[in-house]
Amino acid sequence: MGTAFWMALILILTAFFILSWRVYTWIKEEKIRIYDIGALLDIGKRQVQANAYGFKQEKDRLMAILSAGEGKEYTGKVAALTTVRTFTKLYNRYDNNQSSRYFFDRAFEMANMNVLNALRGENGRAYAACLMLRGNLLSYAIMGHINIYIFRRKELILLSKGQIMEELIKEKVNKGLLSKEAARRISDTDKAYNCIGRDDYMKPLTPKEEIRLKKKDMVVIMTAGVEKNISVRELEIIISRKHSCNGTAKEIIETIKKKNNEDLDNLGLIIIGI
Repeated sequence: MGTAFWMALILILTAFFILSWRVYTWIKEEKIRIYDIGALLDIGKRQVQANAYGFKQEKDRLMAILSAGEGKEYTGKVAALTTVRTFTKLYNRYDNNQSSRYFFDRAFEMANMNVLNALRGENGRAYAACLMLRGNLLSYAIMGHINIYIFRRKELILLSKGQIMEELIKEKVNKGLLSKEAARRISDTDKAYNCIGRDDYMKPLTPKEEIRLKKKDMVVIMTAGVEKNISVRELEIIISRKHSCNGTAKEIIETIKKKNNEDLDNLGLIIIGI
Protein backbone atom coordinates (compact mmCIF):
# COMPACT_ATOMS: atom_id res chain seq x y z
CA MET A 1 0.00 0.00 0.00
CA GLY A 2 1.46 3.27 -1.12
CA THR A 3 1.65 6.71 0.41
CA ALA A 4 -1.42 7.87 -1.54
CA PHE A 5 -3.55 5.16 0.09
CA TRP A 6 -2.52 6.15 3.61
CA MET A 7 -3.01 9.85 2.90
CA ALA A 8 -6.50 9.14 1.56
CA LEU A 9 -7.32 6.99 4.60
CA ILE A 10 -6.15 9.74 6.99
CA LEU A 11 -8.27 12.34 5.17
CA ILE A 12 -11.34 10.07 5.29
CA LEU A 13 -10.90 9.39 9.01
CA THR A 14 -10.35 13.09 9.72
CA ALA A 15 -13.49 14.03 7.78
CA PHE A 16 -15.47 11.33 9.62
CA PHE A 17 -14.22 12.59 13.00
CA ILE A 18 -15.14 16.21 12.18
CA LEU A 19 -18.60 15.18 10.94
CA SER A 20 -19.22 13.03 14.02
CA TRP A 21 -18.16 15.85 16.33
CA ARG A 22 -20.45 18.33 14.59
CA VAL A 23 -23.41 15.94 14.84
CA TYR A 24 -22.67 15.35 18.55
CA THR A 25 -22.43 19.11 19.20
CA TRP A 26 -25.67 19.77 17.33
CA ILE A 27 -27.52 17.09 19.29
CA LYS A 28 -26.14 18.47 22.56
CA GLU A 29 -27.18 22.02 21.71
CA GLU A 30 -30.66 20.98 20.61
CA LYS A 31 -31.28 18.77 23.62
CA ILE A 32 -33.79 20.32 26.00
CA ARG A 33 -32.74 20.41 29.61
CA ILE A 34 -35.67 19.34 31.73
CA TYR A 35 -35.54 21.24 35.00
CA ASP A 36 -37.46 19.73 37.91
CA ILE A 37 -39.78 22.55 39.00
CA GLY A 38 -42.02 22.78 42.04
CA ALA A 39 -44.11 25.90 42.60
CA LEU A 40 -46.80 26.35 45.23
CA LEU A 41 -48.92 29.09 46.77
CA ASP A 42 -51.07 28.98 49.90
CA ILE A 43 -53.45 31.61 51.20
CA GLY A 44 -52.48 31.05 54.85
CA LYS A 45 -54.95 32.79 57.21
CA ARG A 46 -55.55 35.73 54.87
CA GLN A 47 -58.72 36.50 52.93
CA VAL A 48 -56.93 37.13 49.63
CA GLN A 49 -54.03 35.31 47.94
CA ALA A 50 -51.67 38.14 47.02
CA ASN A 51 -48.76 35.98 45.82
CA ALA A 52 -48.20 34.87 42.24
CA TYR A 53 -45.61 32.98 40.21
CA GLY A 54 -44.76 32.11 36.62
CA PHE A 55 -42.05 30.42 34.60
CA LYS A 56 -41.05 29.92 30.98
CA GLN A 57 -38.68 27.31 29.56
CA GLU A 58 -37.02 27.14 26.15
CA LYS A 59 -34.32 24.58 25.30
CA ASP A 60 -31.75 24.78 28.11
CA ARG A 61 -33.06 28.09 29.44
CA LEU A 62 -35.54 28.88 32.18
CA MET A 63 -37.06 32.06 33.59
CA ALA A 64 -38.93 31.91 36.91
CA ILE A 65 -40.64 34.76 38.74
CA LEU A 66 -42.18 34.85 42.23
CA SER A 67 -44.05 37.93 43.43
CA ALA A 68 -45.68 38.91 46.74
CA GLY A 69 -48.22 41.73 46.77
CA GLU A 70 -49.14 44.10 49.59
CA GLY A 71 -52.07 46.46 49.90
CA LYS A 72 -55.66 46.85 51.04
CA GLU A 73 -58.33 44.50 49.69
CA TYR A 74 -57.27 43.32 46.22
CA THR A 75 -54.55 45.85 45.42
CA GLY A 76 -51.74 43.51 46.51
CA LYS A 77 -53.15 40.69 44.39
CA VAL A 78 -53.40 42.98 41.36
CA ALA A 79 -49.82 44.18 41.88
CA ALA A 80 -48.42 40.63 42.11
CA LEU A 81 -50.38 39.28 39.14
CA THR A 82 -49.49 42.30 37.00
CA THR A 83 -45.82 41.82 37.85
CA VAL A 84 -45.80 38.13 36.88
CA ARG A 85 -47.69 38.74 33.65
CA THR A 86 -45.28 41.51 32.68
CA PHE A 87 -42.26 39.24 33.14
CA THR A 88 -43.71 36.24 31.29
CA LYS A 89 -44.93 38.34 28.35
CA LEU A 90 -41.59 40.13 28.03
CA TYR A 91 -39.69 36.84 28.19
CA ASN A 92 -41.68 35.60 25.18
CA ARG A 93 -39.87 38.32 23.19
CA TYR A 94 -36.51 37.85 24.89
CA ASP A 95 -33.51 37.52 22.58
CA ASN A 96 -31.04 34.93 23.88
CA ASN A 97 -28.20 37.13 22.63
CA GLN A 98 -29.19 39.80 25.15
CA SER A 99 -27.79 39.74 28.67
CA SER A 100 -29.93 38.66 31.59
CA ARG A 101 -29.23 42.01 33.27
CA TYR A 102 -30.82 43.80 30.30
CA PHE A 103 -33.93 41.62 30.69
CA PHE A 104 -34.13 42.22 34.44
CA ASP A 105 -33.74 45.99 34.14
CA ARG A 106 -36.38 46.24 31.45
CA ALA A 107 -38.82 43.78 33.08
CA PHE A 108 -38.74 45.41 36.51
CA GLU A 109 -39.14 48.90 35.08
CA MET A 110 -42.05 47.79 32.88
CA ALA A 111 -43.67 45.95 35.80
CA ASN A 112 -43.40 49.08 37.93
CA MET A 113 -45.12 51.15 35.27
CA ASN A 114 -47.82 48.50 34.66
CA VAL A 115 -48.60 48.18 38.38
CA LEU A 116 -48.97 51.95 38.74
CA ASN A 117 -51.31 52.00 35.74
CA ALA A 118 -53.32 49.00 36.98
CA LEU A 119 -53.85 50.42 40.48
CA ARG A 120 -54.73 53.93 39.24
CA GLY A 121 -53.70 55.71 42.43
CA GLU A 122 -54.75 52.96 44.84
CA ASN A 123 -52.20 52.01 47.50
CA GLY A 124 -50.57 48.72 46.54
CA ARG A 125 -47.18 47.26 45.72
CA ALA A 126 -45.34 44.05 44.98
CA TYR A 127 -42.03 42.43 45.82
CA ALA A 128 -40.46 40.10 43.29
CA ALA A 129 -37.53 37.78 42.67
CA CYS A 130 -36.74 36.64 39.14
CA LEU A 131 -34.10 34.15 38.07
CA MET A 132 -32.78 32.97 34.73
CA LEU A 133 -31.01 29.67 34.18
CA ARG A 134 -28.83 29.09 31.12
CA GLY A 135 -27.75 25.49 31.45
CA ASN A 136 -26.18 25.52 34.91
CA LEU A 137 -25.49 29.28 34.98
CA LEU A 138 -27.76 31.26 37.31
CA SER A 139 -28.52 34.97 37.24
CA TYR A 140 -31.16 36.72 39.32
CA ALA A 141 -32.64 40.02 40.41
CA ILE A 142 -34.59 40.92 43.55
CA MET A 143 -36.84 43.82 44.44
CA GLY A 144 -38.10 43.89 48.00
CA HIS A 145 -38.45 41.19 50.65
CA ILE A 146 -38.02 37.89 48.79
CA ASN A 147 -34.97 35.66 49.14
CA ILE A 148 -33.15 33.14 46.96
CA TYR A 149 -31.18 30.17 48.27
CA ILE A 150 -29.06 27.43 46.73
CA PHE A 151 -29.39 23.98 48.31
CA ARG A 152 -26.08 22.11 48.01
CA ARG A 153 -24.82 19.09 49.97
CA LYS A 154 -27.71 19.21 52.44
CA GLU A 155 -27.12 22.90 53.17
CA LEU A 156 -29.09 26.02 52.22
CA ILE A 157 -26.87 28.88 51.06
CA LEU A 158 -28.45 32.34 51.09
CA LEU A 159 -27.62 34.28 47.93
CA SER A 160 -29.12 37.60 48.95
CA LYS A 161 -31.17 39.04 51.80
CA GLY A 162 -33.20 41.12 49.38
CA GLN A 163 -33.82 44.84 49.57
CA ILE A 164 -34.90 45.16 53.18
CA MET A 165 -34.26 47.96 55.65
CA GLU A 166 -31.84 45.89 57.73
CA GLU A 167 -29.46 45.50 54.76
CA LEU A 168 -29.74 49.17 53.76
CA ILE A 169 -28.97 50.27 57.32
CA LYS A 170 -25.92 47.95 57.51
CA GLU A 171 -24.62 49.39 54.24
CA LYS A 172 -25.00 52.99 55.46
CA VAL A 173 -23.37 52.22 58.80
CA ASN A 174 -20.41 50.56 57.06
CA LYS A 175 -19.97 53.61 54.82
CA GLY A 176 -20.15 55.96 57.80
CA LEU A 177 -23.37 57.56 56.60
CA LEU A 178 -25.38 56.52 59.64
CA SER A 179 -24.46 56.13 63.31
CA LYS A 180 -25.05 52.84 65.11
CA GLU A 181 -27.39 54.61 67.54
CA ALA A 182 -29.52 55.96 64.69
CA ALA A 183 -29.49 52.53 63.04
CA ARG A 184 -30.90 50.92 66.18
CA ARG A 185 -33.70 53.48 66.34
CA ILE A 186 -34.92 52.96 62.77
CA SER A 187 -34.07 49.29 62.28
CA ASP A 188 -37.03 47.26 60.99
CA THR A 189 -36.07 43.89 59.49
CA ASP A 190 -39.56 43.22 58.12
CA LYS A 191 -39.81 46.36 56.02
CA ALA A 192 -38.55 46.56 52.45
CA TYR A 193 -37.12 49.81 51.13
CA ASN A 194 -37.83 48.97 47.49
CA CYS A 195 -40.85 47.59 45.68
CA ILE A 196 -42.71 47.47 42.39
CA GLY A 197 -45.36 50.17 42.19
CA ARG A 198 -43.55 53.30 43.36
CA ASP A 199 -43.38 56.66 41.60
CA ASP A 200 -39.66 57.09 42.27
CA TYR A 201 -38.54 53.86 40.60
CA MET A 202 -35.39 52.18 41.94
CA LYS A 203 -33.52 49.38 40.15
CA PRO A 204 -33.54 45.80 41.49
CA LEU A 205 -30.69 44.11 43.29
CA THR A 206 -28.58 42.01 40.88
CA PRO A 207 -25.25 40.16 41.29
CA LYS A 208 -22.28 41.24 39.20
CA GLU A 209 -21.64 37.79 37.73
CA GLU A 210 -23.54 34.62 36.92
CA ILE A 211 -23.37 31.81 39.46
CA ARG A 212 -22.23 28.39 38.23
CA LEU A 213 -24.39 25.68 39.74
CA LYS A 214 -23.39 22.06 40.27
CA LYS A 215 -25.24 18.87 39.43
CA LYS A 216 -27.92 18.06 42.03
CA ASP A 217 -28.04 21.68 43.23
CA MET A 218 -31.49 23.13 43.89
CA VAL A 219 -32.55 26.77 43.74
CA VAL A 220 -35.19 27.88 46.26
CA ILE A 221 -37.13 31.15 46.07
CA MET A 222 -39.39 31.97 49.01
CA THR A 223 -41.56 34.83 50.17
CA ALA A 224 -41.25 36.36 53.64
CA GLY A 225 -44.36 34.42 54.66
CA VAL A 226 -42.49 31.14 54.22
CA GLU A 227 -39.22 32.33 55.71
CA LYS A 228 -40.82 33.65 58.91
CA ASN A 229 -42.61 30.40 59.68
CA ILE A 230 -39.99 27.71 59.15
CA SER A 231 -36.34 27.52 60.15
CA VAL A 232 -33.45 26.98 57.76
CA ARG A 233 -32.71 23.68 59.51
CA GLU A 234 -36.27 22.43 58.98
CA LEU A 235 -36.03 23.36 55.31
CA GLU A 236 -32.71 21.54 54.93
CA ILE A 237 -34.16 18.35 56.47
CA ILE A 238 -37.21 18.40 54.19
CA ILE A 239 -35.27 19.14 51.00
CA SER A 240 -32.72 16.42 51.84
CA ARG A 241 -35.45 13.76 51.63
CA LYS A 242 -35.08 13.77 47.83
CA HIS A 243 -38.71 14.08 46.79
CA SER A 244 -39.57 15.71 43.49
CA CYS A 245 -39.40 19.50 43.71
CA ASN A 246 -43.19 19.62 43.65
CA GLY A 247 -43.40 17.08 46.48
CA THR A 248 -40.78 19.00 48.47
CA ALA A 249 -42.70 22.27 48.06
CA LYS A 250 -45.90 20.59 49.28
CA GLU A 251 -44.16 19.15 52.37
CA ILE A 252 -42.70 22.56 53.25
CA ILE A 253 -46.10 24.26 53.04
CA GLU A 254 -47.79 21.44 54.99
CA THR A 255 -45.14 21.67 57.71
CA ILE A 256 -45.76 25.40 58.09
CA LYS A 257 -49.55 24.98 58.21
CA LYS A 258 -49.33 22.29 60.92
CA LYS A 259 -47.81 24.90 63.24
CA ASN A 260 -51.24 26.58 63.19
CA ASN A 261 -49.99 30.17 63.34
CA GLU A 262 -53.10 32.32 63.79
CA ASP A 263 -51.53 35.19 61.83
CA LEU A 264 -50.15 33.07 58.97
CA ASP A 265 -49.45 35.19 55.92
CA ASN A 266 -49.70 34.15 52.25
CA LEU A 267 -47.07 31.58 51.35
CA GLY A 268 -45.16 31.46 48.05
CA LEU A 269 -42.42 29.03 47.08
CA ILE A 270 -40.52 27.91 43.95
CA ILE A 271 -37.98 25.05 43.97
CA ILE A 272 -35.90 24.17 40.89
CA GLY A 273 -33.68 21.10 40.59
CA ILE A 274 -30.66 21.24 38.29
